[in-house]
Amino acid sequence: MEVDVTAVVAALRDAGAKFAYLHGSRNHGGSHPTSDVDVAAWFGTRPPASWEVGVPGTVDLLVLDTAPLYLAGRVALRGRLLFDDAPPERVRWEADTRTVYLDELPYIQAMARDYLRAVADHGRR
Repeated sequence: MEVDVTAVVAALRDAGAKFAYLHGSRNHGGSHPTSDVDVAAWFGTRPPASWEVGVPGTVDLLVLDTAPLYLAGRVALRGRLLFDDAPPERVRWEADTRTVYLDELPYIQAMARDYLRAVADHGRR
């Protein structure tokens, strides 16, 4: 599934995004022809809901302003920058998000392990 990145960037800028990243399987090389395109964008003020932004239907938009830490942190660490119209704000967001994410990562991983263990235990009953 091909996506016009120029059109995606234009739609994000029109909606007020200050910077955006490509993330997910398209960024990490694990995609297949029918994979959606995962894009994360930061708006800074009055972020829209993802469905309010006119990106193509094959784009899965994550609004970083309201994203949970376990997703935002992965984008901050591994996302590929698509555009950056506010470098100081982006650097601040990346630094803050990476710091908090890495501090909280052991707890996030422990919760995931506990959840998987509970699901497995429930299936054995």
